[in-house]
Amino acid sequence: MRLMIREYLASLRERGELDAILPDLLTEMGYRVFSRPSVGTRQHGVDIGAVGHDTDGQEKVFLFSVKAGNLTRQDWNVGQQALKPSLDEILHVYLRARLPIEHAQLPVVVCLTFGGGIDESVRSDVEGYIDFNSNDRVSFRQWDGDHLAALIDEGPLREGLMSGDLRGHLRKAVAMVEEPEVAMSHFGQLIRVLTDEAKPKSADRLRRVRQMTLSLWIMFGWAREAENVEAPYRASEIALLHTWQLLKQDIGKTTQAGEAAGLAFNALVELHHAIWGELYAKAILPHADTQHGISSAIRSMSAVDVNLKLFDMVGRIALRGLWLVWLASDFAKAPQLVSDGDQADAIDELALQLVALIRNNPALLTPIADWQAIDIGLAITFLACRKPFHDAIGQWADSLSDKAWFAYRTHGAYPTRHASYWYLVSHPASSSDEYRQESTEGSVLYPMLAFWAEALKREDVLDRIVDFKNEDLPHCNFQMFLLDQDSEAQLYLGDDRHGSVLCDVTPKKGETRTLFMARRECEAITDYDRLSAVELGHWPIVLTACRLHRMPVPPQLWLDIIDAVAKDDDRPVSATPPPLSAPQPTRSPIPRRRWRPMLRASTSRPAVAAAALDDHEIARACSMHIALGYAQVD
Repeated sequence: MRLMIREYLASLRERGELDAILPDLLTEMGYRVFSRPSVGTRQHGVDIGAVGHDTDGQEKVFLFSVKAGNLTRQDWNVGQQALKPSLDEILHVYLRARLPIEHAQLPVVVCLTFGGGIDESVRSDVEGYIDFNSNDRVSFRQWDGDHLAALIDEGPLREGLMSGDLRGHLRKAVAMVEEPEVAMSHFGQLIRVLTDEAKPKSADRLRRVRQMTLSLWIMFGWAREAENVEAPYRASEIALLHTWQLLKQDIGKTTQAGEAAGLAFNALVELHHAIWGELYAKAILPHADTQHGISSAIRSMSAVDVNLKLFDMVGRIALRGLWLVWLASDFAKAPQLVSDGDQADAIDELALQLVALIRNNPALLTPIADWQAIDIGLAITFLACRKPFHDAIGQWADSLSDKAWFAYRTHGAYPTRHASYWYLVSHPASSSDEYRQESTEGSVLYPMLAFWAEALKREDVLDRIVDFKNEDLPHCNFQMFLLDQDSEAQLYLGDDRHGSVLCDVTPKKGETRTLFMARRECEAITDYDRLSAVELGHWPIVLTACRLHRMPVPPQLWLDIIDAVAKDDDRPVSATPPPLSAPQPTRSPIPRRRWRPMLRASTSRPAVAAAALDDHEIARACSMHIALGYAQVD
């Protein structure tokens, strides 16, 4: 265990990584951290400052100057970012003018902190510097990778706080980072046990969150070295939701526990985004402008694999964009229309990459499963937050509806309600009308497209969906999913026994019927506003839960954007009620037997065996996709 931690520490970068875990480690050891790493301000050599009792029992000030990896001669004394100039600033500036007055009389320990070890070529220089500058008030310590690994192993991850079984799950998850399914089975078990065994005291819950974060950092460090961070990304989503479940009652409070909970949650969110950046910003999105570039990189013989993985990417990219929208929206309770400005630049850059990904990978115009409306809904929500991309939404909705209708009429791979991977690879298994009707008994995709077609005045798209419904899908129950009074208790940890479904959402030509029905239902079900993530202004947590646990984006998250669009267009969006003769919508708990199976995403391991098979049909049946979700075979 200690060797694993040691190797992980050596792989960390200085800024945002090694200096990010140290404050939590010090807090767990009983130190009071009074200075944390910051960007844009002069720190005079001190990355972290803390007060605590030394091994001799005396209270002292500990000042940490942090460097990444091994300490080489260049890292010691070359350039302004070297360690020796930082130590000089601590001695000559920080101790004289920046040390808090309440700690001015305490002895000072300057800690040379680095994730690796000291090169022999510079060891004598370091020891000479320490010997020359030590005095009765100031002493020096070397906190190298071995020392930090021992502190972690004997601190947050020690046997008394993390059982041998959990430490075993962490070791196995790290060892199998190149097999995401296996790694996630172990890391998921680790997260679930830490959550289930949490005690009511805020200190215990906070400690478990720090254990999750540190475990995720270890997993991420090893996965980055292996150049495969798929498993840490999945793990970060699970950890994020479980952390919210543990800390939601403390976040937002002005107490010391509330401040600590906010810092711990923010650290995990930043880690989640760092993992996303390693996987998508660096590895995938630079190729979004390449025609078929991402599709061909999936390297599967099955078109289903390509289709599923591409839509999964769209959902992940859109969710990152929605976090950017959240930062630009001043912690509103739902996504907002973002105006032009500096914060809009980052949103526009990612939105352009998402549009390029859709344009250059035509599989994203032909969903094979109705539950892919989850990822499409996330992408539309993201793009809708910036008015320049509303036309892109309309064009995408136009292509999606057109190709789905064509595939249905020609018995092609039209969107089906089924979620099983083995069902999808053989879909359509029959060209009979009975098979088509059974495969399209319900849909959340088409009413969602109709909703946005009405909102964005795309009458051509709305007319096509209405004609499709009337001519070919009279048997299909158009539905919308809404969060209800049971969602707060079940949403974050993935229990599917919550939510309501609005049935018979049938659009009409020339009307805003879908908008009207959705708004009326949202006004009747007001439980969305009482979700902890919404009350505290963290609505991306709701969308993260929807994406991970495979639930459609509820229309409650769209109303603010729709109102802003209507205001710009100077027209009401819900003024046209359905005619009196039309069937009224019904609302009821989700029928688990019919509704949830239609929405649940499936998963399996990469298609490694299919490429070796000669028979095309056998290869098609044996190929395994690499989308997110839980393995499910009917």
